[in-house]
Amino acid sequence: MSTESAAAFVLKLSEMLVGKQVDTCIVRDALTRICKFYSFDSGLIYESDQDNCFHLKECCVSQDTNIRESFRTEEINPQYREHLAKETLSHMAKSPHASSNELKFLELFFATSLLAVSMVDANYRICGFIVLLNTQRKEKIPDAEMKTASALLHLLGKYIGIRIYQNKLSFARTTLESILDNMGIDIYVNDFFNHDILYANKSMTAPYGGISRFLGHKCWEVLFPGQCGPCEFCPQKKLIDEHGNPTKVYSWDYQRPFDGAWFRVFSAAFRWVDGRLAHVVSSADITENKRNEELIHYMANYDALTKLPNRRMLISECERRITRAKGAGKGYLLFFDIDGFKAINDSFGHDAGDEFLVRLGEFFSGIPMLAGSSYRNGGDEFVALLDGDVTEANIRNLAHFIHERFKKPWVLKKGDVFCNASIGVACYPEDGSTAEELLNKADQAMYQIKKSGGSGICFGHELLPAGSARGADQD
Repeated sequence: MSTESAAAFVLKLSEMLVGKQVDTCIVRDALTRICKFYSFDSGLIYESDQDNCFHLKECCVSQDTNIRESFRTEEINPQYREHLAKETLSHMAKSPHASSNELKFLELFFATSLLAVSMVDANYRICGFIVLLNTQRKEKIPDAEMKTASALLHLLGKYIGIRIYQNKLSFARTTLESILDNMGIDIYVNDFFNHDILYANKSMTAPYGGISRFLGHKCWEVLFPGQCGPCEFCPQKKLIDEHGNPTKVYSWDYQRPFDGAWFRVFSAAFRWVDGRLAHVVSSADITENKRNEELIHYMANYDALTKLPNRRMLISECERRITRAKGAGKGYLLFFDIDGFKAINDSFGHDAGDEFLVRLGEFFSGIPMLAGSSYRNGGDEFVALLDGDVTEANIRNLAHFIHERFKKPWVLKKGDVFCNASIGVACYPEDGSTAEELLNKADQAMYQIKKSGGSGICFGHELLPAGSARGADQD
C-alpha cells in the first residue's frame, strides 16, 4: 500500500470525482491512483450494453497482463450475480478456501486475487464492474483498510454511474426515436397555444425537407406555406375540457394538397416534458385504404358493364331527393325498358347485347337533361331521376327525342340492330312518397306501354284500370 495517508488520498480522489459530466481521463487517472495506492497490478472498468454483454471502458495494466475485453452476463452464475449485486465489496484470492463461484470469477479476469465493486441500477441489475486485480500475487488487503477501499471504489462507481445513466438515457431516446421513425406513422408535437413545433419524427419531416424545416416554426408555416394563422379545421377545441385539461383523442381524415395522399389523423392534448400543454398530431397514410374504399364503393354502387350508377345508388339518390323535396318540391322517375332487346341476344349473341347496353348507357348519359341522373336498374332497364323546374311537357319532348333516335339503327360490331323503348313515368309526390313506390308506379306505366306494342310513354296518372283500353302516348 502507498505511504500516502488514507485520509489524504480519499480527499484528493473526492476532489477529482466531482462534476455532472464524466471525463474519461479523470476516470483513468483515478483508477490508476487507486491501483497504485493498494498495490494492484491492474484496474479494469466494465459497463454493460443492451445485449447483456460487459465491455472494457477504461483500464490501467502492467505489462504482459492478459485483459478480458468483454464477457457476457451469462458467464457469471445467476445466483452469484445476485450476490455480487448486493455485496458492498468483493475481495477474493485463489486458495483452498475459495468457493467455486469465486474461482470462476477470478478466472474470468485471469486473476490470482482481486477487489471488485459492482455498479447496479434501481432494480439491482448489474450494469458495470470496477475490478482491481493481481495476476501473480495472492495477498489480500487487511480488513482494517477494506472500509477505505470500499469507499474509494464506490466514489469512483458513483462518478461512472453518471455516464452509465446518460448512456442508458441516450439509448432509450435513440430507441424511442427509432420506433417513432419506423412505425409507419407521421408524428409532430406543437405548443398548444403558440403552435411552435416542439418535435417531429423523420417520416413526418421527410416530404417537407427535414427536421430543420419544422423545429422553431409554427405548424401552419410548414404544412401550409403562406398561411398566416391556425388552420380553421384544427380540432384543438375538442381536445380540452372547460378547465383546459386534456380530454380524449380526436380522429379525422385529411388529404395532403401537394400530392393528394390521404391520412387518418389523431390529435390529442397532453403535458410536454416541461409541463406546458402540447398538441400531438399523428397520422397514418391511408391512401391505399382510400383507394380500396373507393373501389369497394364503386363496385357496390356502379354497374360493371355500363359504368352507370346501379339500382342501389338509384334507391339512395331517389330517397335523398325525396327528402330534399318534401313539402315544396316535385320530381319525376323515368323507367326505360328496351323493346326487342332479346332479339339482339338471340341474333348476334350476348356480347352484342352487352355492346348495345354500353352504347345505350352512353346515349342516355349524353343527353343534357339526363346527364348525371341516369341509372341501370338491371337487365335492359334504365332509370332517370329528374327534379327542379322540369315539367310533364319537358319529359314528353325528351321521350320524343329518344324515340326518334330509336327509329335509326344501332351500329354494332356484328351488324346493325333495331329496337325501341317503352317509357313509364312516376311523379313525386302524386305517385308515391318513397323510391320503391315511385319505381313500382313507373314500372306499371312502362308495362302498360309494352302491352300496347311499345315505343311510347305513359305517366302514372294515365294508368288505366285492369281490362281498360290504353290511353298513353305512342310515337
